[in-house]
Amino acid sequence: MSVLLQLTDAVKSYGDQMLLDEASVTLYENVKVGFVGRNGAGKSTLLRVLLGDEELDSGTVSRSPHLRVGYLRQHDPFHADESAMDFLMRDSGQPDWKCGEVAAEFELKGEYLTGPVKRLSGGWQTRVKLAALLLHDPNLLMLDEPTNFLDLRTQILLEHFLRHFPAACLVVSHDREFLTSTCTHTLELNRGRLTMFPGVIGSYLEHLDAEKLRAERTNAAVQAKQKQLQRFIDKNRAKPTGASQARSKQKQLDRLSLEEIEADLPTVHIRPPQIEPRQGPCV
Repeated sequence: MSVLLQLTDAVKSYGDQMLLDEASVTLYENVKVGFVGRNGAGKSTLLRVLLGDEELDSGTVSRSPHLRVGYLRQHDPFHADESAMDFLMRDSGQPDWKCGEVAAEFELKGEYLTGPVKRLSGGWQTRVKLAALLLHDPNLLMLDEPTNFLDLRTQILLEHFLRHFPAACLVVSHDREFLTSTCTHTLELNRGRLTMFPGVIGSYLEHLDAEKLRAERTNAAVQAKQKQLQRFIDKNRAKPTGASQARSKQKQLDRLSLEEIEADLPTVHIRPPQIEPRQGPCV
């Protein structure tokens, strides 16, 4: 597979907050990636870096000369009193028949195509933006929370579009079902580091749980061995006949180390106030 984008040893911070800490990732052609991470982790910042809209503090972004990025922006790109067809022709430079052909894939017909685009709902405007992206023939789509404020029908159309899109995607979303339906790989940004997993988000979360359990079991075995060695050292280091063995055991003890297990991020627990049941007859 050809490389479309490569991020290497990227560092990016805002004040004391480190968003990217020597992070690296490679995006390949025809691979659909779901991009996840907690709010504020830096996902949108990374998209802006990959698009060239923001600079890194250090590190490099390498782009294929054949890269054609389509980015679903959140801002309103429409002119006043402009129809969807007018916008598609203006944005893409394509003739009306081609714009109409692509628009039809998103059920944009009749008044939805010829009436003022600013009067359309957010979901229908998103369809217009998606049609505009497709008219530019991108080989990498970047979408930042594309399901926000979409009606169900538009979300279904978007899922169908992404599943059949014949190129690469990088999709930021907190909607696990949407990512499972549309993406084959999972990219996580956590504490400044990027991890690419060759599977859907559910498999990735299971992998994380399994790795944490393995590390906990390994650490338990190491701690038991440390205690065993320490007991031997304490018992024998003062003995003339055991001092040499105690020194050997000390070297073994010094070589043992625990695996770092990342603590779960804190969560907010909301407790509703306790209300005493009302006494007396109902009115």
